[in-house]
Amino acid sequence: MQSESDISEYDEKKFVLPKSTKDLKACQQCGMVLTVEQWNREVECPNSCNASQTKLFSGMICVLKPSQSWVMRKLGNPRNIHPGLYAIDVQAD
Repeated sequence: MQSESDISEYDEKKFVLPKSTKDLKACQQCGMVLTVEQWNREVECPNSCNASQTKLFSGMICVLKPSQSWVMRKLGNPRNIHPGLYAIDVQAD
């Protein structure tokens, strides 16, 4: 059982999910997946990436606790990302 001191501050970040399964785009840097409408409302990626978004991605995973996710480490994403839906493979437009 984890104590409160073992819980990362990043696991307490807001959980960000797409509002639908249509018109999805992924951040080209971190791979976060949101709808086109959500990206249009955001000034930048919720993970503070300065990259553009693309519809060219494959596979998705849901990350609940980024600081404890071995999958996110394998994909090369930092541990300080928001919990949410991420593309496994992102291609440039």
